[in-house]
Order: sequence, then structure tokens, then C-alpha cells
Amino acid sequence: MERISTGINELDEMLCGGYPEGSTILIVGRPGTGKTIFAHQMMFHNATPAKKAIYLTTLAEPQVKVMRFQQELDFFDHAKFQKTVIYHDLGSILRRRGSSQCLAYISELLQKYQPSLTVVDAVKSLADMIPSFTEFREFLLDLSLRLATWGCTALLLGEYSEEDIEVRPECAIADGIVYLSGTEEEKRQKRYLRIMKMRGTGYVGGQVMYLISEKGLQIFPRLKPEVGMQSYGLFTDRISTGLAGLDEMTGGGITRATTTLLSGSSGTGKTVLALHFAYAGLVAGEAAVYVSFEENPGQLTSSARRLGLDLQPYIDSGQFHLLHVSPIELDVDEHTFIIQKLVREAGALRLVIDSISAFEIGMADKIQYTDFIWALSDYFKTCGVSLLLTHELHDWSQASEITRHGISYLADNLLLLRFLEHGLDVTRYLRVVKMRGSGHVTKMRELRIGDGGMELCEV
Repeated sequence: MERISTGINELDEMLCGGYPEGSTILIVGRPGTGKTIFAHQMMFHNATPAKKAIYLTTLAEPQVKVMRFQQELDFFDHAKFQKTVIYHDLGSILRRRGSSQCLAYISELLQKYQPSLTVVDAVKSLADMIPSFTEFREFLLDLSLRLATWGCTALLLGEYSEEDIEVRPECAIADGIVYLSGTEEEKRQKRYLRIMKMRGTGYVGGQVMYLISEKGLQIFPRLKPEVGMQSYGLFTDRISTGLAGLDEMTGGGITRATTTLLSGSSGTGKTVLALHFAYAGLVAGEAAVYVSFEENPGQLTSSARRLGLDLQPYIDSGQFHLLHVSPIELDVDEHTFIIQKLVREAGALRLVIDSISAFEIGMADKIQYTDFIWALSDYFKTCGVSLLLTHELHDWSQASEITRHGISYLADNLLLLRFLEHGLDVTRYLRVVKMRGSGHVTKMRELRIGDGGMELCEV
């Protein structure tokens, strides 16, 4: 089956390559969800002299409105306006001449331009102009037939709720339904896209997040556990943790392309050890990505410099990437997609996320949170990336804290940092709790942090 691109790579992947050519797709959602922008993004992406796109609107003076509201978007191409992306008004024809003449007018346009894509915005307005329900249903069936006869893919835009989809005749004739929705929050509006129906093709179900920006719609697919069905690479070599004493405790370092969970309460040295892990990769010639939800890049590079780790040359060369995200603005799907893309483009072999507690806060459903961490770990292991996750431990004396929401069993390597009081002094300690498939030293060692870096000492 031939496909037509939506103009959004991630959505094309969800649709196994795009919409089936010649299909009728209903794009529905409440006002403000981005239906018109979505349609224009697809039109300007696909329109060529040989494959024109027609935009049929029920609004008066459509050209003026489109130029005013759409031309600021990056995908809008003035060279295509009214040449390969062509606008016509249906509303005035329907009001003056009725539904039969409106269909005849559409047929004339199809014959004249022979478009590969036709957009009707908004089909619900046409329903309001055709008084008889039976007449409107016949109008839709006839319209769908004429478009299919010309082999034209059609997008019908409509302001419908999820409840409307179950009863509206438009939804019955459509080959596919894409539902756009949103949540109104005080700090930030979140928008979601869901493919509810698509005849003749497989697709990825479930809602995914999207944003509307000057680029149009940007979709952030969910990270799904199914990525684990991919085959893992066979890695047996060890990589340095950046700390000689820890390398010795782990039998020469940790196995490449494994997930390491570094748990400890605030101030035990999680970020310092994470910086040493990333730096060891840089020295070995590997690219690395460091994602921080707590300290900004300036703070991290300054702290690293005091520890004897000069990150700036690696940042300047593009070998090291620091990504800072405020936990207040965190959206898990969006930022996971950004992290995946950054790791791919950088060719990074080491990834640090400091800390995953920000993800935990950002996800109300803790079962979903556990599934997400599993999928995150699984995804990067299949890519051959060594992943270090730091985790805030509020009460190290409770074993349930280490295994909170089941995340510890997801890690191949589990390192525990803790404080112990000795009179008036507080001392840091590190213990290797587990290493899958490898022997390791289980005895705690003292962790000392100074201006020259950090080191492990026998207790």
C-alpha cells in the first residue's frame, strides 16, 4: 500500500510509513488543539507541481486568514501558496447553492487540479449548514466517493469531543481517526495525540505527547518496553568507573552496555561519582551525555574543575554534552525523546541521568514509572550505551527505599552511598550491592572527596 507522509517523522513511524494513499482521515479535537496547523504542515510537506494540495474552508476570505495566521510557521512556503497549495471557500457555495452544487464545485476543483491531498476545514461547519441529517450523511458519502475515485487522500477536520466520535456520521465513513486533546494546567498546557482508527494498516495505539511551536506539531513518542525485543549486543569488556578503588572492587570496572543505579541520600557524593564516570569515558575517547535535573552546566563544570576534572575542552570539541532540564518543566516523554536523539547524534557510549528521582516526581502513575525506567534501561542497552542513573535515597536504613517502585531490580549494577556518624564526624561510605554475572567486593569502603577528586579507602 502506497503511503503519504504526515510531514512529521515520528507520526509516520507510528503509522508504519504514513497515511494510506486515497484514504479519508478525520482529524478531530476541541478548539485550540492544532488541527489546522497539523493539516497545513502536511500540505506544505507534500505539495509539489505534480502533487498539489487543496484546502477547502468554510470560512470567508480564507487566503487572508491563512496568510495572517500560518505564514509565521517555519513550514509555510510563500512560493507554494496558490500554486501547489491552493485555497478555496466552500462555505459561500454551500450557503448560496446547496449541497448538490457544492459537490459539483468540489468535482470541478478535483478535475482542474488533480490534487493528491485535499483538506476540508471544518467538516462540522458543513453539518451546521446542511439542515437534514440524512442529506448531510449522503453528502459525506458522495464526497468520500469522489475523493477516492480521484485517488486523493482527504483530511476532514472537525471540532469533536471523544463522545462525539461514537455517534457522528463523519466518524463512520472515515478510514482513519486521529484525536487531538489537551489538559489545562496552571503551569503548562499538555497536548496529546491518539490514533483511534486506521483501516488497512497497523499503527501504534495509545496517546503520545505533542507540542505546538513555530515548527508546527512536534511529537514525542512514548518509550515502550517492546524495544527489548531487539537483540542485544554481546559485550564482555569492562569500562572504568572513573574511580580506581571502585574499579578494583568491581573486578576491573563494570561491564559495557549495562545499567548502573547509584543510590544515596543528599550529599553522599552521587553527582561527584557520576562526573568521574563520565570523565573516564571522555579520557578513553568516548562521547558522553550528562543529563542534570538539579545543577546547571556552569555549576557542574565548576564543581568538576575543583575535583581535577576539566570538562571544558571536551564540551568545546563536541565530545561531551551537558543537558540541563528543570524538574518543574519536566515532561517525561518529551525529554526522553530529546535525550535519545542527543545520544544518537553525539554517538555517545556513556549516558548519565542525574537523577531519576525527577522522573519519579514527574509521573503520577508509579507503575508506569517503573515500566518507563525498565524501557529506558533496555533501550540504551540495545544501543550499546552504558547508563548510569543516580537516585535520591531518603532513608538508607530501609531496604524498601532501595527497591522503591521496583527500580533496583532493573539495574545490572547497584551502588549504595551512605553516611555513618563517628562521634561528631560524619563519614561517607560506598558499597557494591550487586553486579549481574560478575563477582565483586561486598565490603564497604570509605569514600573521601576533596579538591583533588575522590578516592576509596579501606575501612
